[in-house]
Amino acid sequence: MEFEPESLTVSCVVTEAMLDSTLGCGDTIKFSMAMMVALMEKAAKQLAARYLSEGLTTVGVMMNTTHVAPTIAGVAVYATATLLEHSEGQFYFEITARDNMGIIGEATHQRVAVSIDKFNEKARIRGGV
Repeated sequence: MEFEPESLTVSCVVTEAMLDSTLGCGDTIKFSMAMMVALMEKAAKQLAARYLSEGLTTVGVMMNTTHVAPTIAGVAVYATATLLEHSEGQFYFEITARDNMGIIGEATHQRVAVSIDKFNEKARIRGGV
């Protein structure tokens, strides 16, 4: 049986807190790449969750991203993740981010399924807690 790609879109309105100049990762008043990537990951995570058993989640392990156009505070942005392939706990996505003027960024993204409890325990151990 062949896999049919499916998509999911999430959105947010850009705030001052999401700008390069506020975050300190740049001097411009544009939606930061870091915030764009976070929105992209949110879309992919929510889409992957449809395929998971209780107690599992996914974590991002690879993102190859372009950010090609600026968006300012007050503008809505949308990230659409398309699940291209999944098997054995591996999920592969193409993601497009847009604002009211068009594409602002694109990405390929990989996520892997993990046990929430085991992963959090490993993180605590690494953190010395």
